[in-house]
Order: sequence, then structure tokens, then C-alpha cells
Amino acid sequence: MSNATELQMPPHSCVAEGAPQEGRNIFDALADGLDALLEPVLNKAFLVSFIAAGIMAIPIFCDVLARFIFSDSLEGIIETEEYFMVLIVFLALGWVQKKGGGHIKIDLITCKMPQRFVRLLDTFHNVVSTAFFGLVFWRTCVTAMLKMGEHSIMLKIPLSIFITVAAAGLLLLVFTLLSQTLRGISDNLKDKAVIGLLVAVALAVAFLAFPFWYKMLPDQLSRLGLGMVGMTTMISLLLLGMPIGFAMAVVGFLGLSAIGFNMTPALNTLGVGPYSTTASFILAVAPLFICMGLLCSESGISKDLFDSADKWMGHLPGGLVMAALSGCAGFAAVCGDSMATAVTMGSVALPEMQRKKYNASLACGALAAGGTLGILIPPSMGFIFYALVTEESVGKLFVAGIVPGVVLTLMYILSVYVIAKARPEWAPRGERASLSVRLLSLKGIVWMILLFVLILGGILVGVFSPTEGAAVGVVGAFGILVLRGRVTRKVMKDVLTQTANITTKLLMILIGVGILGYFLAASRLPDEMAALITGHGYNRYVVLVGILGLYAILGCLMNVIPMILLTLPTIFPTVKALGFDPIWFGVITVIMMEMGQITPPVGVNVFAMSSVAPDVPMGAIFKGILPFMFCMVLMLALLIFFPGMATWLVGMLF
Repeated sequence: MSNATELQMPPHSCVAEGAPQEGRNIFDALADGLDALLEPVLNKAFLVSFIAAGIMAIPIFCDVLARFIFSDSLEGIIETEEYFMVLIVFLALGWVQKKGGGHIKIDLITCKMPQRFVRLLDTFHNVVSTAFFGLVFWRTCVTAMLKMGEHSIMLKIPLSIFITVAAAGLLLLVFTLLSQTLRGISDNLKDKAVIGLLVAVALAVAFLAFPFWYKMLPDQLSRLGLGMVGMTTMISLLLLGMPIGFAMAVVGFLGLSAIGFNMTPALNTLGVGPYSTTASFILAVAPLFICMGLLCSESGISKDLFDSADKWMGHLPGGLVMAALSGCAGFAAVCGDSMATAVTMGSVALPEMQRKKYNASLACGALAAGGTLGILIPPSMGFIFYALVTEESVGKLFVAGIVPGVVLTLMYILSVYVIAKARPEWAPRGERASLSVRLLSLKGIVWMILLFVLILGGILVGVFSPTEGAAVGVVGAFGILVLRGRVTRKVMKDVLTQTANITTKLLMILIGVGILGYFLAASRLPDEMAALITGHGYNRYVVLVGILGLYAILGCLMNVIPMILLTLPTIFPTVKALGFDPIWFGVITVIMMEMGQITPPVGVNVFAMSSVAPDVPMGAIFKGILPFMFCMVLMLALLIFFPGMATWLVGMLF
């Protein structure tokens, strides 16, 4: 399984210069000493996170079995999973910042900046983040003390234990950020950027002190005005490279502090918000589906899907590409991650296409576009996070994605057929397989079909919730891995490491969304925006086109799940006020996310395909995705004119 995920920024063409190496100073020595102390603690903390990610499916699966066999539920399952979430996220925060590639950020602009300036920006970010998370740590400790003597309802576990665990994880993050701050200061001194360093630190202090000096101003903004300034500030921080979750949380806290008469509500939010956001049974669906997708990737399902589709379609014009697209759709039904779908199917199908002299642009473009089906065909991480932000039904969203997912797959296949008929030398036909060979090839996809039917069918019938379905999927995917003899220590280590790493990155953004949400609610910015748009009597489809245009632009700049988490808290109230069906809009949003996966300059699926086919120029791959971009635009038009494509099946089943 490739390490590529939805959440890792692509390897941009520019290569950052390394930090200056000449000489050492006291800041290097302090950072080295701190790292020597941190290293073993971070590793042990992440080991606990790793183990929790590995076993969290077991209690839910046992509960489902007990309900099915004995008509009785196990006690305390919800609380158990909430505690698993706390262990996974908080104990991995520091490790992710130091060893897991860092928390998610947008480096599109900073990648083009002089590295001396980027190091100054990083110092500003690190000073702000260290101080902010130090404050979060303190307030979480206060909350733990206030909860002394309180116990969970079912398991009677003292609540202060796991809040203290959260505080410990936050402390590790603070020390990690402090170490990076010290190294940044050292690098700036080696750059002889003393004045720049002083300015960066002074700006960080002034930024953190915003609530104090703002309230001393003779004229202050309205709540709405402060909300707009906060959003502008947050976008600026994001473009300047601050991790997304950090920027949202810091701006949310400072804005909430500035709005209130005092800082007590904002400080209380820091003490309660991050823990309560993370300790959620509903959120457990994220690591479970991530783990299931990774296990399926390792099981070899992708090769079976492609081989079977090749037997049935390989003799047609463009048959191998059509088979690869069919394989992408099938793999999407058990994966839910678009980049993983593209990389996995690309590694299986591309060598065969190259052997048969397929046009490289068409082959790579189709695989990059086919990978996007991973976030449309259920189970989909895009739908899951849309549901978490909007509080819509995950099951309804999954069902809503089925028909558009199938139709879009068929549109992809048809476009390949048309291209292959017009340019037969680009996609030569293969040999026709006999009916017996075709039928025999179906046995390789039986496990995928069973797993898909089990998960989605169980959710739709009401046998289990989406979170329970994800746990059943994890056990099923692991069972397939065992039956195929692919279980090794390395495989399991990679799967669980990626599960904990990706989950922590996503949840850090959700923590930021939660804190920012308090500020947005206090400023009434989303409601005022919705009232402004609806009050002016704009045609709702004109507004929808504007929203789609915004998503198209954002999709060119950042990864898809952060895009959802960043924009929906503000946009969703407007969408509802305009009378659009939120489930239908969820499908629209996910298709816009798909477009963002393949549009330059941050087309992460294109970068993923480039890593699979390093000899194919990036420009050729981007050229190859154009027919599939047209299919996506056509799919959006069909959904706008015929919304029943997304809502009809939902109405039938719910």
C-alpha cells in the first residue's frame, strides 16, 4: 500500500533548500536536548495510539455479534470507543508533528517563496502555536481537575483519567513545537536574519495579544465585522503555511476572546472543546473506514478487480482503460479514499497498459480520474466528513452517492470508448476471452462484493449504524487479508501507522473547526451571510454557481477533506436557507471535491499517478484528464437539472 493519502500535500516541483548547517549555537543545543527527551516518549505515546487504532473495531464487532446472536448488547461500547478516539488522536499529536509529515497545511505559496523568508514564517507559526497549545494544555488540566470525582455513566471510569491523557498528549505537542521553534530561531540566526527574527517574534506576540489591545481601541468592529476580519486572517494564515487545524483554532479562540466581555468563555472552550470533539463515538467511523480501506489495499483486491474487468472488456476499443476504470469503481466500494484508489489501481493496471502500447496521457489521465470515484461511491470519506460537519445522515449520503457514482463511471467508460474509436492507435484492442474464462474471473471479486453488500446493506437495513458497519468492514477486510495469506508484521505496522497518522491529522482539523465554530456562531457571520443572500432575492441557482466556482478555485489550491471542513461551516447555512436539499448538495460537494483531485496546480491524484509513472510528463497527465473533467461538469449539470438522481434512491430506502 502506498503511503499516499487524501491528506498529504503533493510533492511540488520546487524543492526547498535545506536549513543552513554551518555552526551551532545554544538554540541547537537546547533543541537537541529537548529532542533527546522527547524521542522515546513520543514513540511510546504513538505506540499506544497505534494499538488503539488496531483494536478499536473489536468491541464494536463483538457488540454487533452479541446483538445478532443473543439479542443483547454489550455495555459501555460507546464509552469505550470514545476513549479509543482520545488515545488515538491526542497521543499521536506530537508524533505527527515531528515524524508523521506534520499536520496538514497549504504550501502552494510558501513553496515558491525564498527559504529564508519561509523560515521566518515558520518561526512566527511555531511561536503562535506553541503558546496557543500551551494554553490549551493548561485549560485541559483545569478541566481534568474540575472533573475529579465524576465517572462515566456505563463503565464508571473517572472522567479525569482520559482528560488527563488528552492533556499529556497536548503537552507532548507543545514540547515538539517548542523544539521546532528553537531550531527555527537557530536557522534564522544562521541566516543572519536577526531583524527578521525579532519582527516575526514581535508579530507573534502582538497577534496572540489581539483580544487585549483590540478592546483598548476607541472604535471597535461589529460582531459581523469581527467575524469577517477573523475569516480573512485565517485565510491569510493558511496561505502563509500555518497548519489548517492550528490556524482555525487560534483564530477561533482569539476572535471569541475579542467578542466576549472577558476571556472566560473562550478559555473554557479551550478546556472542553478539543476533548469533547475527539471523544465521539460517531467520529470513530473515520479511523475504522480508513483502516478498512488500507487493509483492502493490502489484500490484492485491486488486482482481482482489474483482471476480471480485463477479461470482460479488454477486447473492446480502449478495453484496458475501461477495465481499469471499472476496477477503480469496484475498489472505491471498499476503500473510500481517492488517492489510494488511484495509486493502487495505477500500480496494477499501468504496467499492462504500457506493455500493450497504450497512450500514456490517456492511461494516466483515466487512472487519476478513476481514483476520484473513491470519494463518491460509498463508503466515502468525503461523505463521512460532510456528514460530521452538517450533521446529516451518513447512510443517506452513502445511498445518494450510488447512482451518480455508477453514472459517472459509465460516462468515463463511454468517453474512453469514443476516444479509442477516434484514435485506435492510442488504445489497441486485446484478445477476446472465452465465456468460461470470464465467468471464472468473477471468483476474484466475490470477496469485494460480499464486503460491500455486508457494509452498505447492513447500514441500509438498519442492522448496524455507519460506525458499526465500519467496524464490521475492518474485521471483514482483515479476514480477507488472512485468507489470502498476506498478513505480515510489516503490513499491519504500515496499516495501523497510517490509520493513526491520517486520523490524527483529520481530527486536528475537526478540533480547529469546533473552536472556530464557536467564534462564527458568536459573530453570526454564517447566518448573516445567508440572510444577506436570501434577502436580496438572488436566484438560488446563481448563488449555487457561485459556490461551485468557489469550490473549483479552492480545489485547485488545497486537498479535498480540509476544503470541506474549512468551508462548510460558513456555506452550509446559506445552502439550507436557499432551500436546497442538504443530501443532494452533499453529492454536489463531493463531485466538486473529485474535480479538485485532478485540477492543477494541486491535483493530488495527478501527482500520485506521476509517482507511479515517473517517465510520463506531468503535463501529459493533466492533458489526459480533460475528457474526464468534462464528464464531471456534465454530471454536475445532470444533478442540477435532475436532482432525483441523488435523492430518488434515498427516498425509496429511508
